[in-house]
Amino acid sequence: MDTAHDRLSERIFPYIVYRGRFYPIIPVIIEGRERAIVHALVDSGATVSLFHASIAEDIGIDLADAEQVYLAGVGGYVKAYVKKQVKITIEGLGDIFIPMAFTEYIASDLAILGRQGFFEAFEITFRECEKKLIIKPKKPINR
Repeated sequence: MDTAHDRLSERIFPYIVYRGRFYPIIPVIIEGRERAIVHALVDSGATVSLFHASIAEDIGIDLADAEQVYLAGVGGYVKAYVKKQVKITIEGLGDIFIPMAFTEYIASDLAILGRQGFFEAFEITFRECEKKLIIKPKKPINR
């Protein structure tokens, strides 16, 4: 049953125009020793979230102890460094810790939010014909 509490805890994000097309892009706050707001594409086809390595450096996330991996994508394999628990905050929905890969081989102005951690914590609904994204926590999260 849909309650007022349920409706209040979801967020509706209109798609954003990026390079001439509409995409499900949302602002997220990523935390290390510092914080930064980053625009991230919500991507159901991505296994792990992927951010540019300069973001890790800018906010003080040390990649020296990160796991080095090669991620497969449309353009082939790219070297990345995975941190198992990175804190992100989504305005109005609270914060969660998710695995995150950092690489030089992604546009520095856009990150990718993949399934691991993120899709597990939220119910994600793409309303493509309406150009909007609905995100609702599956269970209470930190606010």
